[in-house]
Amino acid sequence: MAPMPAAPSDRRILVIAFAMVTFAGILIAAALFFATGGGKGDPKQTGPLYIGLASDLRSSINLGSPLYFANPFGGNGFWLDREAGKFVALDLVLPNTNNCQVEWKGRENSYVDCHGDKVGKDDLQRFKVSLAPSGNAGQSVYVDLRKRLPAPSTVTTVPTSSPA
Repeated sequence: MAPMPAAPSDRRILVIAFAMVTFAGILIAAALFFATGGGKGDPKQTGPLYIGLASDLRSSINLGSPLYFANPFGGNGFWLDREAGKFVALDLVLPNTNNCQVEWKGRENSYVDCHGDKVGKDDLQRFKVSLAPSGNAGQSVYVDLRKRLPAPSTVTTVPTSSPA
C-alpha cells in the first residue's frame, strides 16, 4: 500500500502553524531586544556602585587577598583592597599602558602585571571609594568608577622654598 499524499487542507494548516510560530519568535526576539536596552551599547552609569557592607568586605580581605569586582557598566573591573586601614579600589590596568592588566597572585602575595613583574599598590590608579551609613548594618561601601584617581607614586609635589 502506497502512502496517501497530504490533503490540501492539511498543507494549509501546516503553513499557517509555521507562520504563527515564526511570528511569535519574532515578537519574542523584539521584546528581548528592547528589554535589554535596544542595542544602545554600554549601560549608562548614573552614580557610585554599591559593592557591599564594610564589615563583610573587610572580613573577606582580611582572609588574605583583595577582592575582584567586574565593572557592570562595561570596561575593566577593579581590585578592592585595604591600605592604611582604608578601602582602596585599584584599577586593573597598569598606568601608561593600553591593556596591561594587573592580577593578584596569592602564592606571591602581591599584584603582578601582564609581564609577570610585581606591582605595588602605589603604582596603580584608583577609583573613588566612599562609605555611607547603612542603618543598623553599619556602613555601605561605594566605588565611583567615573572618578579615576592617579596612582600615588605618580603624584609629585613641588617643594616649597624656605625663606632665606
